Amino acid sequence: MKNAFNLQIPEMKDILADPEIEKSVSDMLGTVLSYLGIPDDATGRVVEETFDKTKKAVSITEYEKNVHALLDREGVVAAFPHKLLERTKIMVEELRPYLLEGSVLDLGCGDGKTGELLADTHEVQLADVFEHLHIKETGLDFTFFKQGELVPIEDNSFDNTLSIYVYHHSDDPIQSMLEAKRVTRSGGRIIVMESVYGVDELLLSDEQKEKAKPFLRLSAEQQRLCNIFFDHFWNRVLMYSDDPSMKINVPFNFNTPDGWKKIFEANGLTQEKMIHMGMDQPTVPEYHTMHILRVN
Repeated sequence: MKNAFNLQIPEMKDILADPEIEKSVSDMLGTVLSYLGIPDDATGRVVEETFDKTKKAVSITEYEKNVHALLDREGVVAAFPHKLLERTKIMVEELRPYLLEGSVLDLGCGDGKTGELLADTHEVQLADVFEHLHIKETGLDFTFFKQGELVPIEDNSFDNTLSIYVYHHSDDPIQSMLEAKRVTRSGGRIIVMESVYGVDELLLSDEQKEKAKPFLRLSAEQQRLCNIFFDHFWNRVLMYSDDPSMKINVPFNFNTPDGWKKIFEANGLTQEKMIHMGMDQPTVPEYHTMHILRVN
């Protein structure tokens, strides 16, 4: 199986068959479990049991269910939602300085909390292929559309469009990007946040290098596989559901920072700035960049 960029998607147990990746995933997962409040004397055992169940599972569903049950038993599932608001606040602080005045479309809004926090300074509309249970509580306008469909919003409607960790979840990330461009006014701004691989250490501060050390010691391809493991872990294991309609789409369409820049500029967007946020979110051990794009 391959992703939208024609790169192979391996099974989770095959990812952990690489001892260097396993060591990095172990280090990062242990740090996250500690942040979530799991006792230090339990984190190593939980990581070990997680790896054991991953390697022994005969199907992806068995892996998801068994590891979810483990995380639920250890209190990880209950602890995770309480930390998500902190994650959203971090993202809002990072992107707010780059917003233009006027309207904002949060395209791929998830639970809508990012838009909710921005609504104190901007007129915000939400849109997504999934209607989260929290959406109605935001009090903001919400537009639903299906994966692969055009967004039912008129051209040139918004001054700002957010695509926050959307493209690697989209079956067709380039089409999703073109839809963001279509609904944004000429001269308007698209702000993209993405989990990336193939990171150039020379561009990073000493603090960023230290925070991302387990990730940066891997090769570019190993970093991509590490992203695949954690993206699946958070979206399909930690937030496991028996209901197929509730499963988050994970086509693993990750790219490098330079790869995204080339795609943006080949499709009529100017990248005004790219910010290395690094391992900025304690709950999600993936390397993040933010791309500030101008619609020409």
